[in-house]
Formats: sequence, C-alpha cells, structure tokens
Amino acid sequence: MSSQDKAVVPAQDHKLSMDRADIVVVGNGIAGLTAAIEARRLAPEKRIVIVTEQVHPTINTPALKQFAVAKLEREQLLAYPAGTERRERIHVVNARVEAIHANSKYVTLSGKRAFGYGSLLLATGGNPMGIDEKVPGRNFDGVLTLHRLHDYLDLRRRLPEVSEVVVVGGGVHAIETVMGLLYWGIRTHWLIRSSIMKGMLDDAAADMVLESVRKAGAIVHSGTEVAGVVGRIGSIAGVITNHQELIPCQLLLTCTGTTAVTGLATQCSASMKHDKKGIYVDDQLRTSVRDVYAAGDVASLKNPQTGKYEPRAVWYAAVSQGRIAGAMLAGYDQLGLQPFGVPWHATHVGELSMLTVGSPLLEGNEVMTLTDKSQGNYRRLSIVDDRLVGYLALGNGTQPDSLAIKRIIDEKRSIRHVTKALLKGDFDARQYLSQMGSRAAQGIITTGKLPDPHVPLPDPVSLLPLPEPTQALQPTPAVESMPGIAALPAASASKSRQIEAPRSSRREMPETEPLKRPEKTVRREEQEMIWEEEVSAFSGNLPRISSEEVRAYKSRAASPQPEERFTEEISPFTGNLPVLNSTDDEFDPFTENRARSRPRALAREVESTLIPVPSSDWEPQGRQSSSYKEQKSSQQRGETQEQVPSQSSRGLLSYARKENIKRVERRR
Repeated sequence: MSSQDKAVVPAQDHKLSMDRADIVVVGNGIAGLTAAIEARRLAPEKRIVIVTEQVHPTINTPALKQFAVAKLEREQLLAYPAGTERRERIHVVNARVEAIHANSKYVTLSGKRAFGYGSLLLATGGNPMGIDEKVPGRNFDGVLTLHRLHDYLDLRRRLPEVSEVVVVGGGVHAIETVMGLLYWGIRTHWLIRSSIMKGMLDDAAADMVLESVRKAGAIVHSGTEVAGVVGRIGSIAGVITNHQELIPCQLLLTCTGTTAVTGLATQCSASMKHDKKGIYVDDQLRTSVRDVYAAGDVASLKNPQTGKYEPRAVWYAAVSQGRIAGAMLAGYDQLGLQPFGVPWHATHVGELSMLTVGSPLLEGNEVMTLTDKSQGNYRRLSIVDDRLVGYLALGNGTQPDSLAIKRIIDEKRSIRHVTKALLKGDFDARQYLSQMGSRAAQGIITTGKLPDPHVPLPDPVSLLPLPEPTQALQPTPAVESMPGIAALPAASASKSRQIEAPRSSRREMPETEPLKRPEKTVRREEQEMIWEEEVSAFSGNLPRISSEEVRAYKSRAASPQPEERFTEEISPFTGNLPVLNSTDDEFDPFTENRARSRPRALAREVESTLIPVPSSDWEPQGRQSSSYKEQKSSQQRGETQEQVPSQSSRGLLSYARKENIKRVERRR
C-alpha cells in the first residue's frame, strides 16, 4: 500500500481518564492504612482506594532500628499481616497525587489520570532533613540519611564492613541508632549541634542521657556539626567538623528529624490552612477544606495548653489519628468527638525509659516546678493551681501509666493530695482515676444533681451510666425521690444554678392543654442508703460481706445437696470426667451398648511403639556424608529390635527394594 492510499487521521489529544471511589487515602503509612482498615470495618459497602508512591507494604518504622542491627528479620517489619489490603478489599494505586480539585472533588495523578472522591484523607507523612546541601562531599558513597526501608537495608549490608561511624542528630532517632551501632561493637562518634531532645528534656535530664550513652561506649561531641566530608575515589573517608577536627569513618548517618510533606496543601484549588510544620486540623482531623482530612506526621493539632498548632510525629499518635480519620471518612462522626488532648511520648533512651506528658518545660509566674533526682531516676512536675500541666520521668525504674497521667492532665484534676507520690514515683494513676470516678458517681447518687457541663468530667467508662433527661426540668413543689433515696428539697427559683427549659422548647409546649386534677403527693418514708464497696477493675477488691451472709453460707456448705457433690472435679485443661460409681451409667456411643467401666487408678498411659535405640558400636569412615551410608540403623518395636539395612542415597528408588527384615530378640 502506497502512501497515497493511506488515510490521514487527525491526532486526538489524550483525554484525562478518571475513576471514582467513596474514600481516597493518599499515603500508605501507618496512619493511612489504619484509617482505610477502620473505614472498611465501619462501611463494608464503600469503595476504598489508597494512592501511594511506595512500592512495599506498610512498615513498622520504630522497628527499623532493630532490623538494621540484625535483631529482627525483614518479615517482622510488616505493620499488618501480608495481604491485608486484598483481604479488606482495599485497592492500592501506585501513583503520585499532583493536585486536589476541591470543588469538583477529584485528585489528579501522575500519568494524566484522576480519581474522584467522596472523602479524602491526606496521610503523606514527612521527608528527612538530611545534611545541608551546602556541605561539600554530601554525595559521597557512605553518606546515608536514615528514614525509609531502603535506607536501613543499605545500612544493614554495610555494617559488617565498617569499623567506625559518625552519627548526626540530637533526638530519639539518633540515640537509638548510636546504641544499635554500639551493640555491633562499632566505634561510634555522636555529633550534637546544640542540645539533645530540645523541647522535651531539661538540662538535668539531658545530662543523664548523655552520661548513659557515654557509659555505653559512645564518643559524644557536644556543640559539633558537620562542616565537610572528605573521601577517597568517591567513597567517604572522614568528616570535618566545625572545630576543624577530622574524624575518620566509613559511614556518616544522618538522623536530624523530618519535615511534613505539605505540597498538596499548596496544590489545592481551595485555600487549605497550613505552615511548614503541617496542615492545620481540628480534633476530628478536618482541614479547612470540605471533606478533606489529614492524619499522621502531616497533621498539626492544636495544643490545648499553648494554643499552638504542632505535629505529633510519634507512632501511637499516628495510629490513634488513623482510627479517628477512618471513622470520619466512613461517616461516623460521633466516634470522633473525644479530643486528643495534650501530647505525650514514651520511649527508651538508651538504657533509660522516658515519659513526657503535656508541657513539663512550661515556665511562667503561675507555674510551680518540682523536681526529684534520687535512686537513679529524675522526675519533673509542672503545676498550675494544684493542677498538673506537665510530667517528665526518666530513669531505670518503672514508669507510671502514661495514658492515665495524660487523662489526669486532660481532665484538669487536682493533685494536691498526690503530689508527693507523683514526684517520688510511687503513684498509681489508674487506681487514682478509679477512686475519683467512684466518688463522682456516689456524689451524683446522693445529691441527685448532675455535674456542671462546663467542668471536665472523667471518662464515661469509669462512671455509672446515667439516663439523659428527656424533657426540660421545671420548678416543682417537691421532687419525688428515687427508690431507696430520700426525697430532695424543692429547688429555689432564685438560685442562679437552676436549670431552665430553652425558649424554643417552651414555645413548642401546648398552652391549651386541658387541666388535670392534681394528684395527691404521697410522702415516702426516708430509707437509709446501704453503701457497698465498689469492685475495683484494677485491684480486684471484692465488696464486704455481712456476718449474716457468712453464717448463711456456712450453713449451706455444711449440708450440700447430693447432686452437687462430685468425687472428682472436671479439669478444664485435660477434660477428665468424674469417676462413675457404677457401670450402668457409662454408654458407648460407637457400639451402642453399655461398656464396662474401669477404675481410673488402673488406667495406663499408652507408650510409644517406636523407640530410637542409639548404637555405639560403629564410627563413621571419614568426614564425608557418604561415609554414613554403610552404617546400620535399628528401631525397637515392643520387645524386639529391628535392624534396617542401609540403602544407597543416590535416589528415591533405592528405598523401594523389598528385603526381609531380620528380627533379633532383645534380651534384658
């Protein structure tokens, strides 16, 4: 066919192909995948899609440090079992999200693709800072920034070949890396630019951490940073510090923190509030754009104590935010009403355990700071008006329950009577909260008054369930008492705390309701309340028993019913049944006849019929595996011993030969 016979077809522009999902999650970190799984649990019928550039499953990032030093294997790094996305019917699209079109509710992907969404979650995480781009030699082989899985895979391959390493950073990540290298016996230099864990530890706590790391064998360089990297034929050979000191090394590891990936906030058609630290969200993780949420390292929550928006880039915070985000994406807004409260963090810093809750470094005229350093532990309390606002604990001892301490701060409870116990580390936060919940419940029962809604209450789980009033409260001449509770006095209309019905509800009440004959008020006799000690969920204390109940129990125990007495108790582990007194009670379900019972004492345990009998009359002829082929093996079957001739191990057919087995009587 000639060129003249060919038809000329005009080229068409590549149109944007778009699919749609009910829920679209950007990023498959722990926050994104947890949100998708939670949304699937609450909304089984909705279509859920995860869009990510990551080619491997979700990784348990805190475990990467242990994986690098060969304490864990690669299979142990998965945050969820393999195949979770397929099992939960969550579609994964490997692409990069380039822009958000908030008005039309779709996102554009790489490759001129698009995805429509009903609800969108941004869980893009953060990027490592690394070494400054102005530092010469930063691209030499051996300069690593530890953040993702491939970084730790590279580090694990290099560790057997190195003898000296330089670590840069002043946070928990750097400390864990230093301790891991010391575990391998590698000479480790730790470079700290200013102070360690700035904003989390004070000077006294920082000195304890540094002393612990020095005792472990690390060489600490305080006030030091990298000024340049020297190499040999493209590979790192040493580091030059700002003090013009040369530190020879084969690896330079950077652990200087991360910055939130907020590029999609700038590439959104609607204005999304954010800064360089993250995207602003409320306690329901909603951004300033409708139907768009953010969770994980990219989300900035408002600190209720300081009023500032700050990210909470820790593992537990990402998991909890993912669950709340999943409920919001699925349309269950009522599950996200609990505020996140103050930030907290618990981890191991070298050989020390650290716990920080709230704002322990808060300073001011109204802040009272208490510290205690005894028995190798350090604690710091920040108190405002008898209320705990910050707690810091560091040491080798057992730390209190971090979530219970967080709850005390969130609920603004007074610690006037437990300040010493908190400072000395003898405080049981869970038992304290249980006692406070019991007192609050008893107060409601005795007074009949609901608590002030403006005063923070304990968690509803620890309180007794109370029915909500279905109609407005009106002043009545007398308040009828509950069963077993004395009648309450009439409420005074002049008191400011009187609860009145809203105006809207008063307008809707019918004013032409027919009059009813007033009923006679029946005065009930006051009954004395019988208080019983509450059963504690933590200590397990039982309520007190009266002497009458004890005597009644003893009388029943002295003369039990015949049908309640057994000769032997049924074991829940072995399942042994009680001994039958007669043979007429036992029935064989297989032969459908009555079997003869046998006393339990005559029952014998079935012994193994094949017992390996080692032989000591031979020795291998040589060190090769073929030297064992001529040796004889034996097995014992009952009272006889069987000698099995050896067979050639060249193939499976050698074992198919049928030869007579010589039985040898075993004499004892």
